[in-house]
Amino acid sequence: MSFIGRINETSQKKESRVVAGLDLKVCDYKELVGKVVNILDLIQDEICAIKVNFHLLLPLSFFELKSITDRAHNYGLQVIADIKLNDISSTNLVATNILWNLGFDALIANPFVGFEEGLGPCIIDAHSKGKGLILLTYMSHKGAVEGYGLDVLQSGRVLKMYDLFVQRALEWKADGVVVGATNPQIISHVKQKVRSIPIFSPGLIAQGGDPKEVVKAGADYLIIARGIVESDDPRTAARRLKSITW
Repeated sequence: MSFIGRINETSQKKESRVVAGLDLKVCDYKELVGKVVNILDLIQDEICAIKVNFHLLLPLSFFELKSITDRAHNYGLQVIADIKLNDISSTNLVATNILWNLGFDALIANPFVGFEEGLGPCIIDAHSKGKGLILLTYMSHKGAVEGYGLDVLQSGRVLKMYDLFVQRALEWKADGVVVGATNPQIISHVKQKVRSIPIFSPGLIAQGGDPKEVVKAGADYLIIARGIVESDDPRTAARRLKSITW
């Protein structure tokens, strides 16, 4: 089954569109895995996937990361690597193969690098292994407009950079697009274009995105990190977000 099929199946089974970002702040590295595992055990019934970024990818070992992906899979969850991949294909393929061996199901990449000798070989290789690539389309921070909101001249007409990235997601058969929750009007705009490609929306709670509004705008999955992992009660926070957005 494809990554899109698996995450949709888990989402339906758990009745949740919440992807928990395990972006724990730097702490005693000896305690980091234990804290991650504790949170995962608490929230696993309330979410459909976890997202792991450099908060964990840099300090943890191969074996520690593999223990986390294995635990998530035992709970029926999908695991996404948030590395915003953006290099030539020879380097990208080294990175993706390591991540697939670690047990990741999908990763987030930057379409700016292009297809030929960029992300193209990675997408083809990922799909051959049942893995997924999710393309950045518009990020959630205020400075996103300086890049993703630029005007681009293509074939004599002006369009936004994020519209170009939507085109690439469709042409390249991407497994998802990232559109920040702080811009629900852009989510609505993108939703009309991406058809069956799911929208993953970060920037909720801590950055000001409203979960209900984002779902109404068309987001399929909500990436929520600080709103869960920095809560006094991660399970209750995840359960509430699950219930108000399903």
